[in-house]
Amino acid sequence: MDRARYDRLTILFHWVMAALIFYAAAAILIADDLPRGAFRDLIKTSHNSVGAVVVVLLALRILWRLVSRAPAMPSAMTARQQRLAKLAHLGLYAMMAAVPLLGMAAHFLRGRGLEFGFFSIASPLAANRALSRSIKEVHELAAYALLALVAFHIAAALWHQFIKRDGLMGRMSFSRPSPAGQTP
Repeated sequence: MDRARYDRLTILFHWVMAALIFYAAAAILIADDLPRGAFRDLIKTSHNSVGAVVVVLLALRILWRLVSRAPAMPSAMTARQQRLAKLAHLGLYAMMAAVPLLGMAAHFLRGRGLEFGFFSIASPLAANRALSRSIKEVHELAAYALLALVAFHIAAALWHQFIKRDGLMGRMSFSRPSPAGQTP
């Protein structure tokens, strides 16, 4: 494996989780504006299910990260930039865990289970609507914090791609860069 790039499984985790997080955020924002009914319920149910899938994928991603090495940061990055990048990634991981876990806790505390179409998971918690509402508020604030971190992550990637032009974005791409001096 080219040590300047992430391995294919890490790249797959990254992009699938990015798509699921984007979907979960968009779905719940759209659902809040829909009239009550079956379609709104479907969107909300899919939001909850996607959150649970993100938790599972995050656990697998962390396990994979423990056994696979990330490529070294580019030498052109200052020590401060490298620390900031590591801190931002830790924040992303923490929020990718916190947001869906808080959402699941709020959902379970409403006395509801999770629906996955072909199976469901019953609530393991006793219903407590007051606590559910409080946790839901924290879940929503955490989701906005996650989206802010994602925006920062995207801005940093674009800065590397278009301002620094250091090829850092290519580390998370499925396509292999062409050898230096050759055009694809």
